[in-house]
Amino acid sequence: MSEDILSLIKDEKTEKTDIVLTQKKATWLIFTIGESKFAIPAEAVKEILRDATVFPLPFVPSYINGVLNRYGDPYVVIDTAALEGHTVSDAKLFIILNHESHSCLRITDVKDFFTASNDELVQFSETEMSDFYSGTLSINGEDVFVLKIDAIIQKVGKEIAAA
Repeated sequence: MSEDILSLIKDEKTEKTDIVLTQKKATWLIFTIGESKFAIPAEAVKEILRDATVFPLPFVPSYINGVLNRYGDPYVVIDTAALEGHTVSDAKLFIILNHESHSCLRITDVKDFFTASNDELVQFSETEMSDFYSGTLSINGEDVFVLKIDAIIQKVGKEIAAA
């Protein structure tokens, strides 16, 4: 009898765990670069700055706009539009990344913080792999590209080291 009760308790615990795992949600920062919308995990954001002065660096690729001073620490300004071969942005909004690399993204506008379940995130398959996107996030019927922050930072690091 006690074995039956223990079995029922274990089964109920397993069911609750399965329910919690399927309902796992994440919060995303939705922003624009030009007219395109992008998303990054909210925990990747340390701060959002407006109107910071960017000091240019010599001998770096055009997608590295320079550095900005955040409380005495230099942060590399990455223009992802230029990284993809589009026109260099003159936007004055920056996402300071919560990353040891001291990097930030130049963006046009912050749209929203969006909480989504894992079901709403569509990962790219091996054949669809992109250098800078891990997948798409469906927001109100619109697909938004999810940036691979680590891949972008690695590329910048390699380019700066080679300069």
